[in-house]
Amino acid sequence: MGMDHNLPFSIGDVVELLGIKVVRNTGTQLHCRCPFCDDKKAHLNVRVQKNVFRCNRCGKGGGILHLYAAAHDISLNMAYEELCRIYKTDSSLQQKTPSTPAIIQPEMPIASSAVRNNTYSNLLSMLSLGANHRESLLLRGLSGEDIVKLGYKTTPAVRAPKIVTQLLERGCELQGVPGFYCDGDSGRWKLDIRGSGIMLPDRNSNGEIEAIQIRLDKVYKSKFNNLTSVDQYYGTSAACCPHFVGVEDGVESVYLTEGVMKADIAYHLSAELGCPRPFVGLTGVGNINQYLRALEELEKLGVRKIMVAFDMDAAVNDNVRKAKDRVIEAGCDAGFDMTPMTWNPQYKGIDDLLFAVKKKRLSILEERNEY
Repeated sequence: MGMDHNLPFSIGDVVELLGIKVVRNTGTQLHCRCPFCDDKKAHLNVRVQKNVFRCNRCGKGGGILHLYAAAHDISLNMAYEELCRIYKTDSSLQQKTPSTPAIIQPEMPIASSAVRNNTYSNLLSMLSLGANHRESLLLRGLSGEDIVKLGYKTTPAVRAPKIVTQLLERGCELQGVPGFYCDGDSGRWKLDIRGSGIMLPDRNSNGEIEAIQIRLDKVYKSKFNNLTSVDQYYGTSAACCPHFVGVEDGVESVYLTEGVMKADIAYHLSAELGCPRPFVGLTGVGNINQYLRALEELEKLGVRKIMVAFDMDAAVNDNVRKAKDRVIEAGCDAGFDMTPMTWNPQYKGIDDLLFAVKKKRLSILEERNEY
């Protein structure tokens, strides 16, 4: 059985202790009848190496302590104490000497896109956009109406505990949602904010928010990070998706660019200029797996032509150029008509180019009004 080195027992031990029916044992996974729902088959999946479980029927999931605590309706702390006593004193089970209680950091399997969308949508609805962040977006060419539509919000600070309570009161599921984790001492869920900035919803082709990117106020190694709770107690790694904006059934071509914010701004600027263009933004120009997913979804939508609108630094950055070449090659191999775009390099991104066009048009209108 898999063993968490910080605990004197494995999840397989707890399955046996609780008398959960194991229908099939593959060596790495146990397929069991879920004790939390009316499960007649084997919907409960236990991953013995990672010490986590999840029921595909009722959605119940967690780690070793969550399994025991949920079965007995007790706190995680109490579950830990009881299990330590059991495995130290009960000779009918494997004798194991419990170690000193320590914070363990097993990772939760990621929740479904529907669960993440519901939780993130509720989270963003509770937040507001700071004046400084709103001003920075206006300076990038967005209108006030555009900003409202995008749903960008400022990362919370002191209100985080209250927000988690409100999410739970709304019935939102937090386990398996990147950005949320369980406090090892209290057993309460918390929100993990690792840097202040603008929260950007990363939407899939169905409009669901699968992840949240953060445009950081203070740039260290990157301008962006993802809302994640990796390395936290029962936290979850972020899993961003290709970001779709303005892409609908019947669209024949889309513009491919870098990042959630760039795609959003470019789409809204193109709409304001009277020629709305659908965009797909990759959270990383070299994220080939995300790109391949985008190709599959675009094919289902009937898109046949992709305009590659990566930043103009591809002309001077060899890594970006190579990533761009891989994107074009993979798109051609998948049967798409790939068209690389170029423009005046004084405008780095497609959003910068469109904003320049907008300002020029406004300037011409102002000149006309003066005469």
